[in-house]
Amino acid sequence: MVGAPLSWREADVDAGGVWLHLRRLDAPGGGGAPLVLLHGLGVSGAVWQSFGRRLVPPFTIIAPDLRGHGQSEHPPAGYEPADYARDIDALLAALQIASACIAGHSLGALVALAVATWHAPRVRALVLIDPPLDPARPARDIETVYRLRHAPPGELERFLSFPLLAPLFRQAGDAPFKAMLAAPPGAPWAWQAAPTIQAPVLLVQADPERGGVLGDEAARDFTAHLPHGRRLKLAGAAHAVHASHPVPLAEAMREFLVDAGGCQVPSSGA
Repeated sequence: MVGAPLSWREADVDAGGVWLHLRRLDAPGGGGAPLVLLHGLGVSGAVWQSFGRRLVPPFTIIAPDLRGHGQSEHPPAGYEPADYARDIDALLAALQIASACIAGHSLGALVALAVATWHAPRVRALVLIDPPLDPARPARDIETVYRLRHAPPGELERFLSFPLLAPLFRQAGDAPFKAMLAAPPGAPWAWQAAPTIQAPVLLVQADPERGGVLGDEAARDFTAHLPHGRRLKLAGAAHAVHASHPVPLAEAMREFLVDAGGCQVPSSGA
């Protein structure tokens, strides 16, 4: 007998003074280990709705809109990695989740690293999906997307590899884009922090020939800086690996998080 389809639930949560909108997908019967999915620049937690289903069970998925994105609050300032990390720490506290596995794509991967750096007890394991850590490969598309968000309808859609994301880009505030454009390429702070991160980390590298922002040398070097790091390169994967290669990514995440990250056991209060 086929069970009822899994349904996402949505809520707004006060995360330390900033209201964050989140989507949650619980494992059947409850009790799934919490897995936080953090989206990339300019989009929202909605991008995980299809992919997240591939991870339930064994996980309960929590996919917030980062500040300045989607339906979350858009404060005028506070878009450094440490600011996002404080939000996630406060969000988990509000949800009574002591610790969680965290996976992030692009900007979300930097936020995941920031949580592991400044709020280490919250993190069981990390999955970094094509993080912008390569100073030799700056994300040149950011400035173009930022500009086209305010262009006449159709221009942004024609530029994007996934045109359906255009409404999400337009919904985001300007401040997150300005902060990323002003940040030093390659996130030097993350390289400095990497040797201190004790949680297991899986770095998933997209294909640089398909728009991946992490070259082979930088991917190998950053992984080597991590005390418990692994690297997985998915040939042919676009920067949005969860969209272009959802099946192998989900399989790799599930295996890594359960075996290396110990994420099969629910957190207290989850």
